[in-house]
Amino acid sequence: MVLAGGTLPKNESAVQPPQGTAFTLALQRLLSAVSSELPESLRVFYGFSPQPTATATAFAHTVLLLLPESAPTSAVDAARTAATAWLLAQKSPAGPQPGVGELLLRVAESLAWLGSLALASTPPELLPIGEWVEPKAVAPALEAFLRQSLDSREPYRIRRARLREITLPGRASPELAQAAAFLVESFGQPDQARREPMTLLQAWAENQGKRFPPPPRLLRAALAEPARFGLAKKPEDEDSTVLASDEALRAAWALPPSQELPPGAPTEAVRIWQARRRSQGLPTPAPAGVVRGQGFLLAKPELPGFAVVWETGEREELLLFWPRWVLAPQLDPSGEDLLLVDSQGIWRVSLTGEGVEQVQAGDLRALAVSPSGKTLAALAWPSRELRLLPAGRALPGVFGFCWLYEELLVASDGQEVHMVSPEQQESRAIPLACSGALACAGGKLVAAVGHPCPPALVRAELPTGEMLTLMKLPQPAADVVPMGESLVFLTADGVFVLSKDGNVKRVDRGLALGGS
Repeated sequence: MVLAGGTLPKNESAVQPPQGTAFTLALQRLLSAVSSELPESLRVFYGFSPQPTATATAFAHTVLLLLPESAPTSAVDAARTAATAWLLAQKSPAGPQPGVGELLLRVAESLAWLGSLALASTPPELLPIGEWVEPKAVAPALEAFLRQSLDSREPYRIRRARLREITLPGRASPELAQAAAFLVESFGQPDQARREPMTLLQAWAENQGKRFPPPPRLLRAALAEPARFGLAKKPEDEDSTVLASDEALRAAWALPPSQELPPGAPTEAVRIWQARRRSQGLPTPAPAGVVRGQGFLLAKPELPGFAVVWETGEREELLLFWPRWVLAPQLDPSGEDLLLVDSQGIWRVSLTGEGVEQVQAGDLRALAVSPSGKTLAALAWPSRELRLLPAGRALPGVFGFCWLYEELLVASDGQEVHMVSPEQQESRAIPLACSGALACAGGKLVAAVGHPCPPALVRAELPTGEMLTLMKLPQPAADVVPMGESLVFLTADGVFVLSKDGNVKRVDRGLALGGS
């Protein structure tokens, strides 16, 4: 759902999907042109949507390919779209390099990414492009790019915006894209070019193997003065601020979290650095804006993994960067720790960097913490067995659950809601048809209902089970959590807040919600 965004795609259409073998071979050819570090397996899912051309999005080893439902898409076009999405999902800033200024590093990085993206979108039958393009033919476009990017008469912030723009698919001129692709292909190590982009410029300047386009004099001049080349001797104050911020953000994203940030780093860089440090259990100040009952947790993709943020509906505060996908983030009742589910199990992460602990290994998909924090309820996958830890009890076939009180867990099997005590074997059930995700607050129960019932949020009166519809929905809610007197719910269209007076506000997009 989070990969698709908006209206969920259909799994069938009047048109046929691309032929499987042809698509696989084309995708393998394109991916091998941009990386020698491919995953052992790459899963590609497809669906149909009312759109003119194919699009795709990716996370880690998964690609979602959206195909137009009105006309067939060729295997090659689908492969080019999927390869570009996979490559973009790997994107992260290159690390700072001693003695190299942010401008020249950004120029090199832009060339590396532009060339890689151009290779990923090249028809496979035209690879390698060095077999039909002459080195001298691409030299003018590369030289013009360097002259424009390193012209100190133009403010840095304008050139920075242009460098960002050209690394978006389809935004660079065809001549420059082809030239950058030739350069990266000539280098022969596209992964290294993206991680260490200065090696690409150095190899080009030395014309290693005599296979590169002729290096312009400007390139050699820039490499002779890499720290300041292309920067104005007396820059505008705004330019200096933007440049310093970019340097700090690069350090926050790419340096080992154990290293310190440059002095005076902006707040954004500091929060990124702190979020990365928490994932490794390194000492970190506690976040100041997290107040129980006045916000909710949201997990969402953030390259190269997932971010967990504290959201109030008006602002958000970054708490954690995690290397894998995250589900069911929970704030420990003490407010000092985060609990979360990922592909390896349940983890406890200190918000002050006092450590990271795996609480439970296993294939799990959801989590709820009792009000005291003594008992965890975790949903096993794919069995949907709800396990109470450490009590050891288990309930089969659960769709949604929450803690009504310390000693009372409420769990839905899709048709009934069961009220369960961790210590007692008996449970009580009340009818609640089509129920999925549940939210508990103040002794009240809210359920998200869906297929085959009309999607809605309903409040269930306990113990009678009488339902009151709070809001009809255009599509089912995948999750719902309380936030004070409001409700937060997640659909394919995003994250919404339903206030006490019935107003609805869209606040974000994400994969999973968590309460406080």
